[in-house]
Amino acid sequence: MITISAVGVTAGVFLPSATSADRAGKAPTTAGDVTTSPSSTPTMSSTKRPAVKPSRTATSKEPSSRAKPKPSVTSHKAKGGIFTGVATHFDKTGDAGGGCGVPPAQIESKDFVALNVYDVPNNFSPSLPRPAPEALKGAWNNGLNCGRWVEIKLSDFCTTANGGAAGQGICRGGAWKRDKFNGATVKAIVTDSCADPNEWCRSDRNHLDIARGSLGRFTLNGSPVGDLETMGKWNNRRIEWSFIPAPDYRGDIKIGLAKDASKWYSPVVITNLPNGIRGVEYLENGTWKKAQMTGDNGQRYEIQPTSAARATFTVRITDAHGKPLNNGREYSFKQPSCAGESTRCDGLYTPVSYTTN
Repeated sequence: MITISAVGVTAGVFLPSATSADRAGKAPTTAGDVTTSPSSTPTMSSTKRPAVKPSRTATSKEPSSRAKPKPSVTSHKAKGGIFTGVATHFDKTGDAGGGCGVPPAQIESKDFVALNVYDVPNNFSPSLPRPAPEALKGAWNNGLNCGRWVEIKLSDFCTTANGGAAGQGICRGGAWKRDKFNGATVKAIVTDSCADPNEWCRSDRNHLDIARGSLGRFTLNGSPVGDLETMGKWNNRRIEWSFIPAPDYRGDIKIGLAKDASKWYSPVVITNLPNGIRGVEYLENGTWKKAQMTGDNGQRYEIQPTSAARATFTVRITDAHGKPLNNGREYSFKQPSCAGESTRCDGLYTPVSYTTN
């Protein structure tokens, strides 16, 4: 038996229905190898993360769902596990947590990305259902790609800045140009989602929205290339990206309870994953049961206690490939003191220590 102590972490803000608000988005793809149908979880209302300032060429007019934009610049399917699309950037996940349900302070990297919720090229409706029905589901895969890592490689640069106005195409009025930054790479974790009704989130199936800080952490041949945004070498950039195992992975998963946890409500947030998370099971009265994801917040699940006294819990995890994490390792922990009969955990995230079998 191994005992893992909870690492002290700064409380972040958790929002059960949090989604990413990217300022520029495109349409997603069914990227990755996760193909399981979405859980029959309730539809969550969307909240937007702070959006990046739109380009001066963007229109503020509400887009029409009947707009006829130029064809997508990307392919719906990956070739050899590599996806091609266009990248944009955003400032941060929501203060209460991004689309995966992970508070900002618990994201294990400063480099993170949002994936597209929908695969609906040319559909700019502002009120699509979420979680996305199977026919509309994009690379976000209703949260099943949360916690996975991607490697991003830069390709051609657009010579004009565009704001993602629906139906107006990408790199309009400009041209795609190769420059000295082609081939630069960065690794980032999936922690947010892009559902905005703009050109990127809807009509570029393999679009990635990248944390603003990452624009200064791309490297080429092992050397930093500088801050692409400051140098005026960002705008839209074509990219290639693929899912990868967590780089330099150490330790084991981290488990914490989300805000408002009580004796009767136990929402857990699971991070520090070697290869994402596809599902959680909990042990109840000697039987393993499937935990329910909160909406499409792919790293936040509601579990039930192992004991009738509702004081202890045991869970096991399935990774993004559908394989039992650590050969089915079981993680057992006690309910924290803040989650009582008539009290709730006020902190946005309360870490717990666990033992493993």
